[in-house]
Amino acid sequence: MRLLAPLLAIALPVSAQVNWRSPEAVQYSDRKISTASGHAVVVTANPLASDAAVATLREGGTAMDAIVTAQTVLTVVEPQSSGLGGGSFLLYWDQKKKRLHALDGRETASTHAKEDAWLNSAGKPLPWLEASRSLSAIGVPGTTALLWEGHKRFGNLTWGKNFEESIRIARDGFIPSPRFLRSISLAKRIGVSHSPSFESLYLPSGTTPSPSVLFQNKDLAATLSRIAEGGSEEFYRGKTGQTLINDLEKQQNKLKVVKTITSEDLSNYQIHERKPICRRYRKWRVCSIPPPSGGGIAVLQSLGIYEALVKRSSPIRTIRHWHLLAESLRLADADRSHWVGDPIDWPVPLKGLLSNQYLQKRANKIKFDTATFSPLHGEPKGGELLNLASQPRTAGGGTSHIVVADSQGNVASYTGSVESVFGSRYISGGMTLNNQLTDFSFISNISGKSVANRVGPNKRPMSSMSPVIVFHGERPVMAIGSPGGWLIPHYVTNALVRSLDFKLSAKEVVSRTHLSVGPRQTYLELSKDASPSNEPIHQGLTKLGHKIKSTRFSSGLALIHWENGIWHGAADPRREGKAKALP
Repeated sequence: MRLLAPLLAIALPVSAQVNWRSPEAVQYSDRKISTASGHAVVVTANPLASDAAVATLREGGTAMDAIVTAQTVLTVVEPQSSGLGGGSFLLYWDQKKKRLHALDGRETASTHAKEDAWLNSAGKPLPWLEASRSLSAIGVPGTTALLWEGHKRFGNLTWGKNFEESIRIARDGFIPSPRFLRSISLAKRIGVSHSPSFESLYLPSGTTPSPSVLFQNKDLAATLSRIAEGGSEEFYRGKTGQTLINDLEKQQNKLKVVKTITSEDLSNYQIHERKPICRRYRKWRVCSIPPPSGGGIAVLQSLGIYEALVKRSSPIRTIRHWHLLAESLRLADADRSHWVGDPIDWPVPLKGLLSNQYLQKRANKIKFDTATFSPLHGEPKGGELLNLASQPRTAGGGTSHIVVADSQGNVASYTGSVESVFGSRYISGGMTLNNQLTDFSFISNISGKSVANRVGPNKRPMSSMSPVIVFHGERPVMAIGSPGGWLIPHYVTNALVRSLDFKLSAKEVVSRTHLSVGPRQTYLELSKDASPSNEPIHQGLTKLGHKIKSTRFSSGLALIHWENGIWHGAADPRREGKAKALP
């Protein structure tokens, strides 16, 4: 049974249709790939955010201060992807204490959430687009709480100091970037009539903002100013929180429904510190975020399966590399769809899913000369008593990744998201409100079996966000992550293999061809001129039985790599990111 309607079913002109695997606006340009090297490096998805974060480091801020600065600026200049109205995950290496931390700022469902939230009156799943713009799609935002908690632990500058640039940009305005304007147009196509506040801010008189006129968001400047002064308390229990709830209640009364978060949900939100998940990959230790993210598990599983296969295959710089990578990603996807949900509801069998013995068994199912389609999930130790059903992949892609290394040795890998393009498209206090709850399975029970990622009160939906930090010995040598919805672990795994196995430079890692998979297809990236890139790869995989579809991906890899005594950073050319360093 299909749980989610693919976005390709939307009644839009072919040229305007949204790619459900990667619904963000795709950018292909001839711009130079942004790179930077130094003892402190920042990579974000927007030059204004990178500039502000580096200024924070120059003033004595830590990697955490830089994260707060960058995310608050992105809230202003990249609201289609992340912001204080969304959620986030942080992986943070504290150099002084030699300890890796994982903070979970994922959105939560309301205490009143029901399992049938995404079913219509006939008991059928709602179309994804309809669900994404509903009030019930909005989860309790976690980003402000995560930034506050991270700053309390790891910050050096004052909390308010880290907000100064975002407040200034929101108040005085910024020149809209091409991607910002394309994203507004995309949001208009997928539907904004439910949100007068969105239309008023981003589509005055029904048209997108001028690319040559400063874009101001004074409501957001006021919101940021209040949070800069009052901290997390202001967002969850102060005027900002009350305004958010009042705005949602106005919509509830208008629609005559009560299907959204409440002031109690907001005031009860808590950050969770999770235990990072790590696996050895060759001579490195690769670490990421545990559930409710399934992305970290998928990256570690994909690498583990791929490594087990490559040990039996030489050389790896051949079509066989692409084949084995595709098969590894497909098996990891099958497990992610079946086993991962919020651990408050089901005990995710983490140890079993990441054990060497289990991943070797999974690798043994892969054939070296034939593609496998729609593989079944595995049976890891610890999952014997869980009678679960699998769900297909979810949509979404409104996400942003930041990596920072400061001169004190602290390293941060941070992913923030509002889920879709401008999230739910609802606006409160100038902030984009997320639609993260559509990451839940739309159907909670299939043939008498529960779906692990089912809707439930106070639950956090499974995420694909995959912030990663790689260690060599006890030293962090890489931090990486990407936006991209369900495909995030695919992008990150591609990049890790390029860097760790093929020894490519940071610039080459973020710009090389992506490979992704679905249950029955293998997706190979098109070049910017829309012709099939790497035709020999296309032909070689086809001979092995892969059903190839050439497509475009909207990754946004942000990468820093330690080499020869300094950090080297690079930003994915598919978006507008910038790497910037201090010498």
